[in-house]
Amino acid sequence: MTATRDDLADLLTEVAQQVGSVLTAQGPAVGTSARPYLAPFLGPLAAATPVLHSLSEQLDAYFSDPLPKTPAGLFTLACLAAANGQLNEATAEFISAIESVCDRAGISPGPSAQPPATTGTDNAVGTGNAFTTIEWEAIQKAARIGGLDVGEFVAVSASAVAASLLFTDLCREIFEGLLADAEYVRTGPDTDAPLGTDVENLPTIVQHLLDAPGAAA
Repeated sequence: MTATRDDLADLLTEVAQQVGSVLTAQGPAVGTSARPYLAPFLGPLAAATPVLHSLSEQLDAYFSDPLPKTPAGLFTLACLAAANGQLNEATAEFISAIESVCDRAGISPGPSAQPPATTGTDNAVGTGNAFTTIEWEAIQKAARIGGLDVGEFVAVSASAVAASLLFTDLCREIFEGLLADAEYVRTGPDTDAPLGTDVENLPTIVQHLLDAPGAAA
């Protein structure tokens, strides 16, 4: 039986909600981890892992049935493939960022580990003007828990937060793109037209990739 537009839109909406779970993932409570600078990583990574597995299974299931022959069905297939590919790539980059922070913090000794480098953040800590007294005391305590000097703790924590924000921003882009595509499949008058080279007929995620700097290179 050929899936209706509503069926396809519901599928894309379900996938979007799965990706959206990464945006609301909670990490460990403050003070409960021996390595508090890793806290920004743990919630998003734990949420993304089952989502990746689910997306892969849904894409495999889509391929296990007779391939869709309607434009809306082919569009949905392209959406699923694009979402799966982009989330896999984003997660791989996120894991690389985690490994870099671990190397710098000295908790992943190996050939790739590099000596800590002095950063602007380190210098800011050294001035004593970057934080309030309460913040400074909390940072010192967290640094002791993590086994790092204060400047290095701030540096690795800043790297962790930056990587986590980048990852969740990419997940939000996938989430919002899938919702937009679900609405397009459900109500768009062009979903029954042949999919050609017009960028407006491409999934939102693909459009974002084409619009990205260097995409045309």
